[in-house]
This record gives sequence, structure tokens and C-alpha cells, in this order.
Amino acid sequence: MTPIAMITLAVVVGIAALREPSKVDFEASGRPLPLPAQGQILAVSEQEFEGMLVGQLGTPVIVNIWASWCAPCRTEMPLLQRAAQTYDDRVVILGVASNDSPEAAQEFLDDFGLTYPNVFDATGKVRAELAATTYPTTYVFGADGRLQVTVTGGISEQRLAAVIENALQ
Repeated sequence: MTPIAMITLAVVVGIAALREPSKVDFEASGRPLPLPAQGQILAVSEQEFEGMLVGQLGTPVIVNIWASWCAPCRTEMPLLQRAAQTYDDRVVILGVASNDSPEAAQEFLDDFGLTYPNVFDATGKVRAELAATTYPTTYVFGADGRLQVTVTGGISEQRLAAVIENALQ
């Protein structure tokens, strides 16, 4: 490959990598369902997941797609736990373990002492419905149930606080 072709290819790949992902056209529907109990990880279908989102209408929901083997997920879990405690009943944090085993996911929750609700995406259809391609990916749904923001990769404490504060407005 010539140097010019290599540079052109590098620029195209770099632009694609830095481009903000297109917004997922996702709107939860179905019968409202409750969130799982603290400390449990409940296997759910995409319809059950959507029902849990519908059940939270009126409250912003932060959905975090994670896996126990994901290093950035391990870094941001304490941030999500603190946010769940700080914003208490004003915002719901909902974790979605995907591309993992139920045993590894439960052990992960136990290791971190996570108390906010988590579900297990056994089929990968929740992840596919949200078009998550990176671990972790965080979705911010407003109180109206509409997707406001998608953050691919790890989220910083400052960014998490900013997206939550925006969702509360």
C-alpha cells in the first residue's frame, strides 16, 4: 500500500471511530412491569425489559449494558451505584448484563455490592434492540420514556452526573 493510501485509510477509519453513533430509534411498549428486587439478577426477554421501562414512565431511567468480563464496566459500576444512591427515587439506574453467564453476572453484582436493579439479557435481544455494540453502553431515557442520550464505552462520573441532571430537567 502506498503511503497516501495508508494515510487516507487511517483518516477514514479515524473519522468513523470518532463519529457520534446514530441515535437508536427505540420506544418501549407493552404492559408495565416492576423492576427486579435488590441484589437479584432476573433473566428477561426484550418484551419484559420494555415492560420494566414502561413501568418507570414519569422517572428518568439510566440503562447500562455491561458484562462481568468487561474492564471498563468494572470501573464504572461504583459510579453507577453512587448515582443510584445519590438520586434515589428521582432516577432509576437499571443494569443489563449481556453476553455473559448468569452465574458470572450474579457474582459480579455480589462482588461490587450493587443494590440498583439489574436484569440478565439471556438471548442478547435486549442488547440488539438497543443496538449496543460496545461494552459498556449507557442509555439515558427521559421521564417521558424517550431515549435522550447514548454513551458508548465507559462513562465518567462527571458525564454521568451531567446526563442525569439533563434528564431531570
